[in-house]
Amino acid sequence: MTEHATFFLGANTPGGFHSLFHELYDPLDGWHAYILKGGPGCGKSTLMKTVAAHLDDAGIGYETIRCASDPDSLDALRIESKKICIADGTAPHVLEPRYPGAAETTVDLGACWDETLLRENSAEIIRCFSENAACHKRSVRFLQAAESLSRDVRRLAQGCLDPEKIERYAARFAARHFGTPKGHVGREITRFLSAVTPQGITIHRDTVDALCDEVLVVEDAHGAAAYALLALLRRYALGNGLDVIVCPCPLHPDAGPQHLFFPQIRLGVVTQTAYQYFDGDHTIHASRFTDAAALRSHRSRIAFSRRTEKELLEEAVCAMRDALDVHDRLEALYRPAVDFDAVTRIAERIAEEIAG
Repeated sequence: MTEHATFFLGANTPGGFHSLFHELYDPLDGWHAYILKGGPGCGKSTLMKTVAAHLDDAGIGYETIRCASDPDSLDALRIESKKICIADGTAPHVLEPRYPGAAETTVDLGACWDETLLRENSAEIIRCFSENAACHKRSVRFLQAAESLSRDVRRLAQGCLDPEKIERYAARFAARHFGTPKGHVGREITRFLSAVTPQGITIHRDTVDALCDEVLVVEDAHGAAAYALLALLRRYALGNGLDVIVCPCPLHPDAGPQHLFFPQIRLGVVTQTAYQYFDGDHTIHASRFTDAAALRSHRSRIAFSRRTEKELLEEAVCAMRDALDVHDRLEALYRPAVDFDAVTRIAERIAEEIAG
């Protein structure tokens, strides 16, 4: 992984929270994980930011994992050169040690708080947790409705595609960029480049610059051509022995790749939609693979679906914003009970262990 790339490892989706945290580390490949436990506002993200600052000072590169429920907060740091990661192991992306002590260190930040103060506010804390969960459930219902409309549009567009044109383009692209087969299959990892967050659809565009010297933008308002093309490019690249970072769409996490990165050749292929815009070196328009007349026959239906989908996504974002407001209230209840000096000491100890 290229140094200082930023991704999400979980996303709010129509199926609820979709976690990729199982891809964070592999204990069978010599990785060690620091798994942070504790409540909201107890310093998990602050601890990781402290460690990140130490890594910056030491010139050690790392991958940053942001929180989809609050993009200003950290969910994990992944230091590939050291085979070490630090992660928030609490819900909704619960991590439990598989090889305690041997491959994972559990860091209990609950040891840094005063439970007496928390018990005094137990009724309000419980009420806030319930309210936060209700906000997230409301958001999921809006995402489900939006995804249903988006899927209908994509199905209409798929019926207007010329698959043979897509296959020929993919073959030419692979021959030009992927070289000859290396005698082995490439490694595939999955990340979310974007997520539906309280700030709207948040995209880590800086990651594209960090990973790529060349970027191909597939301009496709409906997604059908892009999904078909990127699925073929993924297969060609892996078959030729190239590593691939596959980034699914948070609205359709199981539909296939929305963006692809090939770190060894510093090339990216990203999909531009009505919600995601990218600057690139080259642009390919989905229209070259599409029967324009057939697609125009669905124009009014597609326009209605897109308009309604946009409104539903806005409502989902509002619900996430409400959930974040409740989470902020929870943090305000926890913070007075936390000994942040103790949290800082733990962060500095972990940073020293990593640097060493």
